Amino acid sequence: MGATAAAACLALGLLAGCSAPADSPTGPDRGTGATPSGDASAPPPEGLSPVADMPSFDASSVAGSLVEGFPADVVPVPPEAQVLASSAADVEGQPLRQVTLNLSSTASVQEILDFYSQTMAAAGFTAVEGSSTGGLSGQAAFNRATPEGATETLFVGVLDTEDARLVTVSGQVAPPA
Repeated sequence: MGATAAAACLALGLLAGCSAPADSPTGPDRGTGATPSGDASAPPPEGLSPVADMPSFDASSVAGSLVEGFPADVVPVPPEAQVLASSAADVEGQPLRQVTLNLSSTASVQEILDFYSQTMAAAGFTAVEGSSTGGLSGQAAFNRATPEGATETLFVGVLDTEDARLVTVSGQVAPPA
């Protein structure tokens, strides 16, 4: 699967969390709720479908950059990597933030894993022996305890495609101070 197909799959995954706003306008002019005939109760003209609202993204995720509140000091972007999408949302009832970072990189699988191994070790994380890589080309897992007693965990998965490596870093970390 090429990087374009993988990016399309990633975009579909992001759209799965989208929803239309409850108070959004429904009419074709997007402001009055009226149909072309001006009668809100009239069905659309024959051959035309009713206008559908476009989904809106949850404010906790963004495509193409780091979302506001993303802990880049804990989960950095490797040099030469391109951010495809990111998300960061507080975990209810816990002093943690659920984060996901999706990247494309021309670095090798080993270079990406080495980057995160070194970065996580410098931040006080410990590598966790993982299970088999499944369909991934490489993976690594890390954890550390916060001063409040919560356990931060991060998983790095790398898929080697023909022309790039697709990287997902996900887990739960303490929010930035």
